[in-house]
Amino acid sequence: MIFLAPIAGLIAATVGGTAVLILYMLRLRRRPVSVSSTMLWTRAIKDMEGNIPWQRISPTVLLWLHLLIVALIAMAIARPVLDSSMGAADRVYLVIDSSASMNARVENQSGIERAKEQAIEQVQSLFDSGQSPSVTLIVSAIEPRVIVSDSRERGRLVASIRAIDPTDQPGQIVDAIKLIESIEDARESSTDETIDATSNDAMVWVFTDGGSIETQTIAMRNGRGVTVSPIDEPLMNLSNVGIVAISALRDRADPEMCRVFVKVNRSAEGPKAAVLRLLENDRVITSKAVSFEAQAETTELSTSETFEIRLMQSALIRVELDVDDALDIDDRAWVQVPDPRPIRVTIVAPDGDVDPILVDVFEVIARAPVRVQGPADPIVDADLVVFDRVSPTALPVAPTIGFGSVFPDQSRSDILETRLNRTRMISWDRSDPMLRDSGLGSVSYQRSVRLADESAGVRVLARDAFGSTIVERVQGNNRHVRVCFGLNDSNWVVQVGLPIFLVNAIEQLLPGTSGTGSVFTTSEVIQLETNDSSMSIGPVERAGDLEVSGAIVSRIGVSLLDASESAIAFKDDIVIGSGMNNTRSSASAALGNGSRDLWRWFTLVAIVLIAIEWFLYGKRVRIR
Repeated sequence: MIFLAPIAGLIAATVGGTAVLILYMLRLRRRPVSVSSTMLWTRAIKDMEGNIPWQRISPTVLLWLHLLIVALIAMAIARPVLDSSMGAADRVYLVIDSSASMNARVENQSGIERAKEQAIEQVQSLFDSGQSPSVTLIVSAIEPRVIVSDSRERGRLVASIRAIDPTDQPGQIVDAIKLIESIEDARESSTDETIDATSNDAMVWVFTDGGSIETQTIAMRNGRGVTVSPIDEPLMNLSNVGIVAISALRDRADPEMCRVFVKVNRSAEGPKAAVLRLLENDRVITSKAVSFEAQAETTELSTSETFEIRLMQSALIRVELDVDDALDIDDRAWVQVPDPRPIRVTIVAPDGDVDPILVDVFEVIARAPVRVQGPADPIVDADLVVFDRVSPTALPVAPTIGFGSVFPDQSRSDILETRLNRTRMISWDRSDPMLRDSGLGSVSYQRSVRLADESAGVRVLARDAFGSTIVERVQGNNRHVRVCFGLNDSNWVVQVGLPIFLVNAIEQLLPGTSGTGSVFTTSEVIQLETNDSSMSIGPVERAGDLEVSGAIVSRIGVSLLDASESAIAFKDDIVIGSGMNNTRSSASAALGNGSRDLWRWFTLVAIVLIAIEWFLYGKRVRIR
């Protein structure tokens, strides 16, 4: 349906038509002049006709051309618009996906660049349609963000769309829809009298490749819409291969030996071979060729490779794929390998008399001799302090483990003068990494201390009939574990569960010193240690090698590592809420059928007709 501006069109048509009629009534009739005419009475008749001001209008071709030109100009002034198939909406939400997969390039243009062009076309169509909707612009990656809220300014919206930058984060379009729902809920509950609660549902246009959307419909209250893919149908099967997982681990027996594990995924149409390189400070350490074996009925193939390298100190390792594919950012990944320095363990025991089995276990785990000292000796240069039947008056600046030991702020009466009868644990947290495979069910012991409970700010890991048996407290950057009995008062010391428990405890109390590499991604909040506390950064928008000021580790690598983003799996025509007019079959077609301003076409036809008129007029007045 075509909408016109009635008043402007009527005035323009009336004025233009009147002007043409007056001109034709007043103009002299032009006739071709023949130099061969010799009849005097014919010339006299023509002179007489030329002096008559009012004559009957002759329906000539030029007259009809002039009238048609005036009508076209009047139509152009009225600014007719072809009705959009979007339907009427008071509120419109434009969501642009800025996730990593939108950086995939097709014919020298990335998906997000094309999505921005489509969004600008949609804004132009909205404002050219004669409507005056309130438009909200949202950018969505790992978290949705409102860029422009309730705007009716075309220029501001177009400039904001052009200023959107891509990210290397995974996409979460469903979260953007939830954000719109919360905005609509807040709008409905508003007490502002200017808001009409009975107005139409919100219109939602999501410009995304759909890779993070698992279903063909997204539920939404008080809204309807569709997604629009930035990639045309023939180009949806893009070729890509990317790194989706990386880790590093130092060998416990040979700390200088480090193994780096890399997992690579291939999209359905991705390359079947690539070169995987391992680098430190842009220096290639080693490389391997990776290949994918085709499997029946699979759309995503994967392969894994392991690199064995020798590192004398901590290092930031980068792994790169040498391959020509659609997405570049998943061709790189980083892992921070810890220093191979052995763990420095100090055991504090009465008069320095410690169970030799405890010393042997810690020396094997720490890969270094253990220092044994009495309670009165100062604790220096210790990564881990173990209190064996000793309760300190203050906690050291290091993680601690205590057997038959209480925290400094506990009452000294919690240290039992007479050990309780032998008993067993009745419950423990089997999901806690510290207690995994520790064999607590077969441990019997004589309790020598009472431990604090949850009311004292501790986390209880195990209990028996008398209360807490294993607890943990966090103080500053350090974690402190206490066991309610001494090893010499239990059978745990001769069971394999004890070294397993100590290995797990060291991995939790001293992250990184166990030889496990640190991996950071663009989808997480990164926790870094400083000299006296901790700091948080992220989620980081762009993957890469980052310098961090204030942290102990000043240089980190942030990777994408997301299989769904690397798959480059495009989905089109995903219906949001009740869909578009309940008759939508193609979002891409809907974008092309938006409101169109037609005045340019009327003006173009008028210009063509004027050229034809001048040609005909010039031909008629030519002297023969």
